[in-house]
Amino acid sequence: MKNSFRKTFKIYKYLSILFTISFWIYMTIDDYVFTKQYGISIERIGHWFMWFLAYFLIFTFYFWIVSLTTILIYNKIMKRNCRNSH
Repeated sequence: MKNSFRKTFKIYKYLSILFTISFWIYMTIDDYVFTKQYGISIERIGHWFMWFLAYFLIFTFYFWIVSLTTILIYNKIMKRNCRNSH
């Protein structure tokens, strides 16, 4: 089970990097009109960062709920059934 968590954390790390890069690219493209019209300010970057944190926490929560459920089901039920069938 420790190996499963290690692999899952590695996947989480890469998905987090991908999420971060894609979020900031999306926010730049999405708010380009406002940035061009009003300029960029510390307040706007602060709002972007707040949205990033909110979405990142949601991403993290759902990723680990699904991952933990999958790991526990596999290790507790599937492996036990495989051992009993042999």
